[in-house]
Amino acid sequence: MDKFSATLETSNLITFGIGLIAGLFLNSFLTRRHKEDVWDEDGFLAESGGEQKLVLVVRNDLKMGKGKMAAQCSHATLKAFKQSTLRNPAALRAWEQSGQPKVVVKVDDEAALLEVAANARAAGLTVSLIQDAGRTQVAPGSRTVLGVGPGPSQDLDKVTGHLKLM
Repeated sequence: MDKFSATLETSNLITFGIGLIAGLFLNSFLTRRHKEDVWDEDGFLAESGGEQKLVLVVRNDLKMGKGKMAAQCSHATLKAFKQSTLRNPAALRAWEQSGQPKVVVKVDDEAALLEVAANARAAGLTVSLIQDAGRTQVAPGSRTVLGVGPGPSQDLDKVTGHLKLM
């Protein structure tokens, strides 16, 4: 191996080492914020970025049992979480930091549920409409629960604030 090749190889190794160290430092710097998050004993972030919530709108005319209603609300919550991960991660993070509050309200029928969904979409909010498979208490394809948000409470209240608590 000639002197030039040896120098080039040494230079490449030094450059690689510097790049590796810089990459590790940058990764540490960029992920430091998440490592410093302070979680309380309930598993929620102790800090709060303002009033946030997720509203779950349940059809009252279906007369779902408590367990069925809980399952449908869980479906809507999970769907809202997944959608927000892709569409609005900042709103999702703010909701997580405020303790992931959820409010359950009711509407009289499917028409009212779809009206709330249309108004929420028009307001630019995340909408998670759940249709049941029909294996237990309701007919297949029944729209059971609508998730609105998560997002700032004042924005959700413009669309859902008139609805009564379940």
